[in-house]
Amino acid sequence: MATKTLAHGMGTFYKDCEHPQTRWSKCPHEYKIRYRSAAGAQTEEAGFSTQGMAVARLTTIDQEKRAAPRNQRKAERIQKYGAMQFREYATEWKAGQRATSPSPRYAPWNRSWSSTTSCPPSAAAG
Repeated sequence: MATKTLAHGMGTFYKDCEHPQTRWSKCPHEYKIRYRSAAGAQTEEAGFSTQGMAVARLTTIDQEKRAAPRNQRKAERIQKYGAMQFREYATEWKAGQRATSPSPRYAPWNRSWSSTTSCPPSAAAG
């Protein structure tokens, strides 16, 4: 099984038969294409009667991938936060955080945290 590769990243088309590549135009078997989907998974499609149909499908897939945003989550963030002021963004972000108050046992700015004991003061005294 020989393959013909198109431009970088477009994919390949081939015939899964015993005929040499030079005889593909006369071979009755169908063409298959292999490409990477937008998610990065390898995908195969079959059922193309001519080489032109296989190349046309690969070209269409490549144009769709190039037209789509690189990262859907990034596009959604830009749409949501693009026009937002930083103050509004910070307020929304802080509201979504669970533990933004300082810890009673340890705070990085408190240098005496290492001298605290793990047991309650009443147990340490008695």
